[in-house]
Amino acid sequence: MAESATSTGLVGKKHWFLATIAGMASYLDAGVIVSVGLSLAIWKGEFGLTAGTIGIISAALTLSIAVGSLVGGRLADMFGRRLVFNIDLLIYVLGVVLIATSVNQTMILAGVIVAGLAAGADLPTSIAVVAGMAPPDARGRLVAFTQVMWGAGIAVVTALGFAVSTMGMLGVRLLFLHLIVLGTLTWAVRVFSPILHDLEEQALRSSSDADALQGPALPLRALFGNKQFIAAMGLTAGFYVAWGLMANTWGQFKAFFLTTVSGATQSSATAWLFIATLSGLATGLVFVRIADTRWRRPLFYVGAVGQIVAMILGAVTGGEVFWVMIVVLLTFNLMYPFAGEALYKVWTQESFPANARATAQGFTNAVARFIFAGFAVVTPTIIADSPSSLLWILAGCATFAALIGSYMIGRDGNSSRVVESRNSTESQTMMSA
Repeated sequence: MAESATSTGLVGKKHWFLATIAGMASYLDAGVIVSVGLSLAIWKGEFGLTAGTIGIISAALTLSIAVGSLVGGRLADMFGRRLVFNIDLLIYVLGVVLIATSVNQTMILAGVIVAGLAAGADLPTSIAVVAGMAPPDARGRLVAFTQVMWGAGIAVVTALGFAVSTMGMLGVRLLFLHLIVLGTLTWAVRVFSPILHDLEEQALRSSSDADALQGPALPLRALFGNKQFIAAMGLTAGFYVAWGLMANTWGQFKAFFLTTVSGATQSSATAWLFIATLSGLATGLVFVRIADTRWRRPLFYVGAVGQIVAMILGAVTGGEVFWVMIVVLLTFNLMYPFAGEALYKVWTQESFPANARATAQGFTNAVARFIFAGFAVVTPTIIADSPSSLLWILAGCATFAALIGSYMIGRDGNSSRVVESRNSTESQTMMSA
């Protein structure tokens, strides 16, 4: 999977432009998740939301992202990754407009569902676009950069959240207005920029996997009937479910947790969340540099252990000691880039042929998000009954993810190009059978 430290893949400005534009899917996905999380307490006061309604809104967002990922990934492989890549952003903007202009909880819920469906569809599609156009020995770093864009989305929205934290509903509307503007601009660049077209043509000319890049999509019976692909989906899904149950739950409810359990004000909680997010963004950039090298293995263990320690520290203190929770925040954000979603994305792109990557990523992402959605319904109740219990659950998830990841990282001595070549040959054989 991982390339050696002597990899000589050249990544030009056009490739980083590609990674940035595609990474906006992660930015906008993170943006809507964090914006909803920051808005929950204000919506609660403005519209009289109960704990149950808060759980439903959070679950609806996660569930919609899951459905969008499942359907969108397959549509991208069937009808063209670039086509879906361009269309889903318009739907996303429509959903965010509904949230921004909401005057009741029904509009909030409708907007969350529409935006979630579109964001979910864009995630596997955009990653497959990057992987398909990237040089083989630079694929890891370009795919990993999409996760940096996720961190950037969290950082920017958290900073904006702090700036408007005293403005009530006006502040909430400004948060979502920012997503509307960026979503519209990104759509325009994706549709009208010639750079993406040039990179696609270049990839088709130079890749040994050109047939798979152009399609048609690998049939589902071939994908789910192959033991190697089934094993890869099981491992990547298992890792992402365990890690994501911790990270998604903490990501959605950390502001709510700090203000209702740890005694922080909305402003102080948002400020510390921003600082912690910047630390994660910094280590995310480090992971981009080492994603295609032998260093991703030892740093995985550092990140995995660090996340476990962070969750246990919070659980032992019950989440009630504010300064301890700040340590938890900083530790988690420093560690997760080395043993989290970025690795899941890279592993998925390395494990499947080009004409099945969006489908596979969409499927495993959807499975995970369905589970996240179910847990989000009961999370506010768990926080109300026993904050420490929630943190112990998250510590268990971090431990399980570390175990699965340890097995997967042990297989990283194989070349991603060998895996790609073998998968491509198998997929073409099955398609012709």
